[in-house]
Amino acid sequence: MSDIDPLDPDTPGADEPDWRAMVYEVFNPDHTAGVACNRDGEIVGLHITDEGRDNGDAWLAAELLRLARLAHAKSRVGLRAEMAYKGTLPSTIDAFDLPTETSYRAMEQAEFGANTP
Repeated sequence: MSDIDPLDPDTPGADEPDWRAMVYEVFNPDHTAGVACNRDGEIVGLHITDEGRDNGDAWLAAELLRLARLAHAKSRVGLRAEMAYKGTLPSTIDAFDLPTETSYRAMEQAEFGANTP
């Protein structure tokens, strides 16, 4: 296992992440549906299996909306990480009311319960 952390600016040879190309994906526990958001929180991809389509339109619509909310929140966690990486003061980051990794995990746990990895 390597001790190189690509997000640590003090790591020798570490390049800055390509923040604009980051994609944040969220899948439901059975992986029948998923949503991907870009850095700006815009939906850039959907994943729907045959089984997911067979669950009906109402289920699929509700599931995609639930996943889209989570993917958007996950992209905001990424924005928090980007701001911290670039040296933004914690008080400034907090002023944007961006979720932390811990609060995002709590959102996932609330949505999916014990099925969350």
